[in-house]
Amino acid sequence: MGVGLAGCQGGASIPRGAGDLPPGRDPIFVAETGPDPSMASVLPASTGGDSFAPLGAALRGIERGNREARALVTIMGDSHSAGPVMVEHLRGLFQSRFGAAGVGRLAPGKAQRFFNPSYVTLGQSGEWTARSALRSSSPGPFGITGYRLSGSGAGDTVTLRSNEAEGFDRVHLAMLAGPEAGSFRLRVDDNWIGPATLKSSRPEFRPMLLDVPAGSREIALELTGDGVVEMLGWGIERRTRGVMVEAFGINGATLSSLENRDPEIMRRELVARPPALLVLEFGTNEATDPDFDGDAYAAALTQQIQRLRQILPRSGIMLMGVPDAARPVRLPPIRRGRRLVEQRQPIGCAAARPLVSISQVRAVQRAVAQSQRVAFFDWSAEVTHSPCRLQALASGEAPLMRGDFVHFTPDGYRLTAEKLYAHILHGAGLRPQRSNA
Repeated sequence: MGVGLAGCQGGASIPRGAGDLPPGRDPIFVAETGPDPSMASVLPASTGGDSFAPLGAALRGIERGNREARALVTIMGDSHSAGPVMVEHLRGLFQSRFGAAGVGRLAPGKAQRFFNPSYVTLGQSGEWTARSALRSSSPGPFGITGYRLSGSGAGDTVTLRSNEAEGFDRVHLAMLAGPEAGSFRLRVDDNWIGPATLKSSRPEFRPMLLDVPAGSREIALELTGDGVVEMLGWGIERRTRGVMVEAFGINGATLSSLENRDPEIMRRELVARPPALLVLEFGTNEATDPDFDGDAYAAALTQQIQRLRQILPRSGIMLMGVPDAARPVRLPPIRRGRRLVEQRQPIGCAAARPLVSISQVRAVQRAVAQSQRVAFFDWSAEVTHSPCRLQALASGEAPLMRGDFVHFTPDGYRLTAEKLYAHILHGAGLRPQRSNA
């Protein structure tokens, strides 16, 4: 059974086996251009100044039974969206009502450390080098995921296995080509595809799509050892009506991490898969800066929104206002005679020292959202309410906050997802689904 590798040199045959493709369904790598018609066709001609209108139009199309309708929600942010729990729960809420189109794009391999989602299992063997767009000093380029994974050893492999019963029927690869680039093979379940070469006369971004049999469960990308292979991302999905929620967060990131992504690569990735709603979730790390410049931050945030709006004129944009966060105040033991005696620990407002610039950051975010006419989710009002409540949220049998008073527990992130989901549905003019109870 032959294999086509559009834009790639060389070819290979796929050994027959249990995962053999049906007749007429040979896999072929194709260049991912765009926009994806299933996502673009349901978006209005313009937002009309309503950031929720595109997602509302897409979701209504899904509910009306439009077989081509697929809605994408894309989140870019810091550690809150880098962890899988909030995003996973938000995805589940959307997909349980509007249909499940799969996981979508992810950082390549295990480049994103400590990322252990339940919906996929990631594996990596051999010598790989991971970098992120966290700081401008990190050598790029980076795309929308903000990560880059490089390897060159023959047989070195990264694997991605779907834990969803439905599996997947489409594979995304975001690769870099160039004069020193090497080749790789791709295994989809029991089928080997390739080798595909990334060697080209000049450096270039090379996104690829591969349609595979429905119900596929695992992909493995294996290096042939003839040069460096660099991945900016990969993903799996199902070509069916429904919703996907993708998140690209980096631990410790600020808004400036968007500047560290290659603008042309990110533009191509956004245009190829236009989100109905693009969410920016930053601010916690900016709030730790004692020299925070509100005017400069407002200008940078405004510039990012305007740039994204120019790339995605038919997509909605939403800012997530920074949640309350603080440094815990813990009093050390005191000496009384020869004994160390524990002091009574402060409670309530006295137990939390708010991050030095958090009120300024939130005020700028709210003002920019209003001036730029984008949606705003007030995370403080919806979940944390006040720095004085952080100690209580971090206490009890089912705490919502971790002891650092910055990050949430899984229950806290799930609550955030539920509040965010309700806020988005309300903004889109959609009523919550009625309970059968």
